[in-house]
Amino acid sequence: MSSTILHMSGNVKAPRAYHSPLRAEQADQTRHRVLAAARTLFLTRGYGGTTVKGVAEAAGVSPDTIYASLGGKKGLLEGVWAMAVTGPNDPDRSAQQDRIRSFAALPDPAERLRRLVGLSCETLGRASPIHAVLRAAADGHPFAADLQERMLASRLDTQSRNLRAVLGDALRPGLEFDLAAEHYSALLSPELFHLLTVTRTWAPDQYESWVADTLTREFLDRD
Repeated sequence: MSSTILHMSGNVKAPRAYHSPLRAEQADQTRHRVLAAARTLFLTRGYGGTTVKGVAEAAGVSPDTIYASLGGKKGLLEGVWAMAVTGPNDPDRSAQQDRIRSFAALPDPAERLRRLVGLSCETLGRASPIHAVLRAAADGHPFAADLQERMLASRLDTQSRNLRAVLGDALRPGLEFDLAAEHYSALLSPELFHLLTVTRTWAPDQYESWVADTLTREFLDRD
């Protein structure tokens, strides 16, 4: 009897995982709604004044949904930052990479650089307000300080790869690529963008033109 049971149990197939595209789409829509609500509250109330309960009420979901999908308030801040960097409609950055490849195909290095600066400025326009929230929270919340450090390293890495893809070996002789990448990351940082476009009230296109002109003079041999 036992051998029969063992034989039968060996033929039982494990249930297949069920995947519903509709359910996945609904989950993505809910996540987007939650992060959009969190962004609004972070910008108006700051990190300390924003609660999971408040975000849940604004998004029309339960707090448990936020804890299950994003891990609570820390996950909300990280998710809002990630969405700001990539854009709500390009979570895997595929559209961004397509644009970078199109920049790299242009014949003029100066134009390639200007296009890349423009793309970075688009990202800064979305991310800089959230970065201001992150900077304010970093003094009293170790998690925010850690996230700020991780985002700094991630930004430098991404900008370095994009700069190499777009300029390749077009940098002027004698300029080390790592130094160029650090200068690019410094000029196209949320802190400087905020200082000039918010504190000093520069127009975003004025900032973009200034950075592009500055980097063109430094990076390229125009003789």
